[in-house]
Amino acid sequence: MNNTLHTPAPWKCDLVSLKIWANDGNTEIARTSSDVSISEEEANARLISAAPDLLQIVADYVLLCDLHDYVGAVPDAAREALCKAKGEA
Repeated sequence: MNNTLHTPAPWKCDLVSLKIWANDGNTEIARTSSDVSISEEEANARLISAAPDLLQIVADYVLLCDLHDYVGAVPDAAREALCKAKGEA
């Protein structure tokens, strides 16, 4: 993924503090809300920490679809999600 503006992957979640950290261990990316159950907070922390990896997979999939002229609902949804993540939607 080129020209990303977000903190580079990998991100890690600390399920004790419910914070998401950059790989350097010093940069806090996010923390989950305490207004939900602990199991929901943990699930949110895991999902947030996986975001850069998921973004890369979607970007790779869109590139593959474009290279092979794939069309349809799934490639369209992937393109929309990628645009949303990049702030282009």
